[in-house]
Amino acid sequence: MRSNTVIWLSAILQCVSADWQYLSRPDLSPPKLNITVPASSRVESGYIFVTPTTGFIEGSVGPEQPGAYIFRNDGELVWSGLGYVAGFAGDFSPTVIDGKAVLRSSQGLLDSFHGRMYGDHVVLNDRYQTVSIVRAASHRLVSVHEFNVVDGKTVLVEAPVPIPADLSIYGGDEGQEWILNHGFQDSSVPLVKEGPFSGRSSFDAYNYFHLNSIDKDDEGNYLISARHYCAIFKINGTDGEIIWQLGGTRGSDFDITSNVEFAFQHDARFRYRSPDGSIERISFFDNAAITEPIDPINPFSRGRYVELNHTAGTATEIHTYDAPDGLSAHSQGNLQFLPGGNKFINWGQAGAVTEFTEDGTVLFHAYLDSYPNKNVQSYRGFRSNWTAGSNEEPAVLALSDGDGKIAVWVSWNGDTETRAWIFYLVDNTSEKVVVSLGEQKRTGFETHFEKNVGGTAKALENFSIEVEALDAQGRGLGSSRPVWIQDDTPYRAHLKKIQSQSSRETGLWEHEL
Repeated sequence: MRSNTVIWLSAILQCVSADWQYLSRPDLSPPKLNITVPASSRVESGYIFVTPTTGFIEGSVGPEQPGAYIFRNDGELVWSGLGYVAGFAGDFSPTVIDGKAVLRSSQGLLDSFHGRMYGDHVVLNDRYQTVSIVRAASHRLVSVHEFNVVDGKTVLVEAPVPIPADLSIYGGDEGQEWILNHGFQDSSVPLVKEGPFSGRSSFDAYNYFHLNSIDKDDEGNYLISARHYCAIFKINGTDGEIIWQLGGTRGSDFDITSNVEFAFQHDARFRYRSPDGSIERISFFDNAAITEPIDPINPFSRGRYVELNHTAGTATEIHTYDAPDGLSAHSQGNLQFLPGGNKFINWGQAGAVTEFTEDGTVLFHAYLDSYPNKNVQSYRGFRSNWTAGSNEEPAVLALSDGDGKIAVWVSWNGDTETRAWIFYLVDNTSEKVVVSLGEQKRTGFETHFEKNVGGTAKALENFSIEVEALDAQGRGLGSSRPVWIQDDTPYRAHLKKIQSQSSRETGLWEHEL
């Protein structure tokens, strides 16, 4: 009886999360992009990779199904990571490991109160199959802030550890005796360096540093972002000593002008170093956000590109990319340099993505899950090329109106290569194809096809529908299993609503090559 109850409850919960976005996949309820600046012809190639989830602000209304997602420029879904990436997902994008294109994503538990994320990092191949799970060495818990593949082989991850410390000398109360020791690990060096809320327990350790990104240069040195320190550090990869510090309330090695000031930053990356080492350039996401009792240094968040002059001891602005609509991201965010020079920015807790030209012109802007101020967020977001098949079968729904007309909807989660579908009528008694009903170019995530085959609903009981996927050269990529032709009565109310719409036919798939 207990198992039946569990099955019944599971079925009810699945029905609750289902919607009408895709008739062939009613189990998927992906978030939607509210595109306020449609992609211009100058955007760079590639899909959009984001991990929408419920915002931290009280009363936030998050996606029905938070997780890892791939979208086209027009907002059409390419892949839902539901069931592939577990728990809180972040830092989701393609990368190359050992010469192979893969997807990487963090997954795990989010402790939003302490700003800590526990879990591991999953690596998926080009059929979305798990090929590796990356965890910290030894017994350490890995934070899902960072998973940086720097040379196709070396992986950088954060591994924070609480340690006891006397906080009374810093004004701590009795019982505040733990700090969070932010270390990071390099897969080529098992343990590189372990350096630097209430502090009353090891779980509640005072997170004074809050490391949130790690990068590595060709000399083997590291660039780390310390959010709570409002500083960026370059660390010697051999002895772990600090080479320089940018920002912070004290200790900065550079004079920072007012147009370079930043606070509570994320995603610090090496960009350039002169041959003699006197000039370095870095980028980072400047949250510029309020954290009590500190006022924001700027009313909106920004992407920053900064030059460091070691001879003059100065930090100067190369370019700043201001958030559209005055968006302020209290947490999260990243700045991506695209191959052609454009910049792609994910606005973290503000729940939006933007592509800029190198000089700052907005080419594309979209909010995550419908509209601004819904408080949906994505830890990081990226634009990247990606080619993949699917380890699922094509999903098909076939309906009959009882008067000989058949309507079919087909989708294939994650596949990027299908350009057209062929629809077949199959004899259920012999399981043989009777006739090809026709070919339809692939539209969005889901393609709709109709054909009047004649006959009554009774006559069609002996037949089913099978759909085959074709690539750009007309080669078969795979087929669905035969599916029964159902009576369309339960769907009629919805079908009437969409008869005058073309919401699923938003542009042929080949436009996104």
